[in-house]
Amino acid sequence: MEYGIMNEIQEKSPLRIFLCHSSGDKTRVRALYQRLSSEGFDPWLDEEKLLPGQEWKLEIPKAVRASHIVLICLSSNAINKAGYVQKEIKYALDVAEEQPEGTIFLIPLKLEECDVPERLGRWHWVNYYEENGYERLMSSLRMRAETEESETFTTLKDMKFVLIQPGEFDMGSPTNEVGRDNDEGPVHHVTIPEPFYMSKYEVTQKQWSEVMVSNPSYFKGNDLPVENVSWEKVQQFIRSLNAKEGTDKYRLPTEAEWEFAARAVTTTRYSFGEDESELEDHAWYRENSEGRTHPVGQKKPNPWGLYDMHGNVWEWVLDKWHDGYEGAPTDGSTWEDGSGTARVFRGGSCFLNADYCRSAIRSYFAPGDRFYDLGFRLLQEL
Repeated sequence: MEYGIMNEIQEKSPLRIFLCHSSGDKTRVRALYQRLSSEGFDPWLDEEKLLPGQEWKLEIPKAVRASHIVLICLSSNAINKAGYVQKEIKYALDVAEEQPEGTIFLIPLKLEECDVPERLGRWHWVNYYEENGYERLMSSLRMRAETEESETFTTLKDMKFVLIQPGEFDMGSPTNEVGRDNDEGPVHHVTIPEPFYMSKYEVTQKQWSEVMVSNPSYFKGNDLPVENVSWEKVQQFIRSLNAKEGTDKYRLPTEAEWEFAARAVTTTRYSFGEDESELEDHAWYRENSEGRTHPVGQKKPNPWGLYDMHGNVWEWVLDKWHDGYEGAPTDGSTWEDGSGTARVFRGGSCFLNADYCRSAIRSYFAPGDRFYDLGFRLLQEL
């Protein structure tokens, strides 16, 4: 059965909510966590989300930064006792300073009657313990959810795009990562200086056909990702799409932009963590694909709402191939120097095992080559 993209193959990505709290308030915060989960949100609670062996000091800041909203759960215990909750509040304040003006990001949530610390004084709080406390909280969460929806748009060809804000990340994989290839290093720090839109899904056969008339794909289906397309042919598609929509903003992402969007702040093997047993929930790969591609958007998205960044089809990017990252740009730009002509593709495919669906995996073909597990997604410049 095929599903129409405009009928939403998947529901919207849930709002990610970090629950900052004192250990003394576990019972009340767990009840809040369960209530938010039942409402369709994606709350982050340490005892639920942290895996055994992960380091608090590394994972907590990443979780804060990857969240849409931070709820700072306040009580006399949280305010008066020194502990990790104070560090979490500092992380949240640091990220809040980076948010666009007027963005609802940080909400002080009073679990009981208590003073709001001076450093949180610029944000209006919620008295959660009062009769209408949860309803007041929900009004803010709905407003932020509407903001997130406004940061997506749909083109004339029914292509959905998600706004990716600028940021920094470590590109590549550490030497001890399971399944690592040598061409994934050295790890290097990259700054993405400007926001951009990344297509929510891989480009489909319907979208390709509307621009190019023909359909070169091996596995046929309107909502399947287009494949069996060369890098050169993709450039023709992009030129035609730009002409049809009267713009020059569509292009392939650079390799750095692709990995930045795929990781979505994470540093683990996959955007959902280290455990490859969870890959079946996020990707079509050798163990669950039955040797074929599948309609886009059927698996869970990454933390930034992008689907199929792991598996289904490999995705072409702009850059020329290099055997490693020695000398790679650190500003997110295209790596075009060198005498070779091969081009990079990323993300793994439905034919390959879990190691080949990691966030850092990369490979290459000549620009005229094509294969039936190789497609692409688009970037639109602002």
